Amino acid sequence: MLAFAAFPAFAQHEHSKPNATADPFQFQTVRNEWLTDAELKGYKLESSVMTIAPGAKDTVSHRHDCDLFGYILEGEVQIGLDHAAPVVYKAGQMFFEKRNVLHSLAANQLTDKPSRVLLLFLIKDGRNAYTPEYPAKAAKK
Repeated sequence: MLAFAAFPAFAQHEHSKPNATADPFQFQTVRNEWLTDAELKGYKLESSVMTIAPGAKDTVSHRHDCDLFGYILEGEVQIGLDHAAPVVYKAGQMFFEKRNVLHSLAANQLTDKPSRVLLLFLIKDGRNAYTPEYPAKAAKK
């Protein structure tokens, strides 16, 4: 969303927190591999499982400079792109976010159980996997 461990910016999201003791969005790296097809030189697959706590919502708009696929393993996830009406994806369904589309919402509307999503990022070397909608401006010297 993922090596999310490789993308510390994800940990900086301001999520709604059902409790103050744990981040309602947890990420566990699954596998990261450089692709071997000569036509895809410099591309890698980064994958992780995102667990969203019951009732958690992330409204921090951001972009991924890569293609992103999400497969719902458990529960359901509400995804909003470009501030359009969100779409709900349930276990067994997959969503796709094209490169640099504005991701404006991720939420688990279930109040009784977490939702889990396998995230697959196809990213070219040197591109940013995560960029806030309004990046912080560099300090003037």
